[in-house]
Amino acid sequence: MSESSVPKQPKINRAVIDIGTNSTRMLIFRKDKKGQLFRVNKSVRYTRMGQGVNKTKRLHPDAIKRNIEALEEYKSIAEDYEVKEMFIFGTSALRDAENSSEFIDMALQKLGMKVEIISGEKEAEYGFMGVSQCFDEGLLIFDIGGGSTELIYGKGRDLMKMKSLNIGSVRSTEAFIENDPPEAEELNQLNQNAAEALEKALADYEGYKPYKLIGIGGTATTVSTIKQKLKIYDSEQVHQSIVTKAELETIIQNLSSKTIDERRQIVGLEAKRADIIIAGTSILDNILTVTGKDSFVVCDYDNLEGAAYSRFFANEK
Repeated sequence: MSESSVPKQPKINRAVIDIGTNSTRMLIFRKDKKGQLFRVNKSVRYTRMGQGVNKTKRLHPDAIKRNIEALEEYKSIAEDYEVKEMFIFGTSALRDAENSSEFIDMALQKLGMKVEIISGEKEAEYGFMGVSQCFDEGLLIFDIGGGSTELIYGKGRDLMKMKSLNIGSVRSTEAFIENDPPEAEELNQLNQNAAEALEKALADYEGYKPYKLIGIGGTATTVSTIKQKLKIYDSEQVHQSIVTKAELETIIQNLSSKTIDERRQIVGLEAKRADIIIAGTSILDNILTVTGKDSFVVCDYDNLEGAAYSRFFANEK
């Protein structure tokens, strides 16, 4: 049989959905000719699953409604792309809430969509798998989510250490910020809480130095889009961009001096992230301080890509 007569392999689209504390994201992908991940579509909806969870330990009915609506929309988009298989996972808010089963049951019964709650360690593993597609050297990866922050060290394709901390942009905002704009004492408490958690956690990573510091997730990418004044998110401009500590601190000073409405007008800042970005950048600034780094690299490949590789690539030849 000649090469030209060999039947072409069908393009099979798959999807992964990450239900986070602040946002619900979907990646539709397929394998390219070399067997690598090709991103077909990446979407985000700000659904705030973690609304009030830090205080009540329960999912708010409005949060459940928003997230069911997001899944319903994603199901429709996936059908348009003829997605054959889907993996849906939930992280910090669903881990912490006592009534997570209400949401999981509703998603299954109403939409036929099965949601799996993953551990902080599995979340970190997915994050590393996503980033490791882009770098080969020793990496300390941080993923500042809405409810938790993952710290991951690995080299090449080998994950060596991971931790999941209960500090995040939504959780910390609800715990420490009440005024608009925040008062100095609130900012001090926010910073102190982040510093204490990170100093303790990052001490265990000292032996891995030197390493490249990599940021994934919404806080890291948002800092890059603010720095670059991107009106529309551009993966190519964000991916592997560098943000210095001095640039970050200038951004933090600007954010902290403004009201939520004023922050919504900042070019590069998604309006629905305006209320939690100060807490996220506080955690990020403390990561730089504790590690002694004067900059970090932003990676646009994260736990969505990692989940895709883990779920659909790892066991296939």
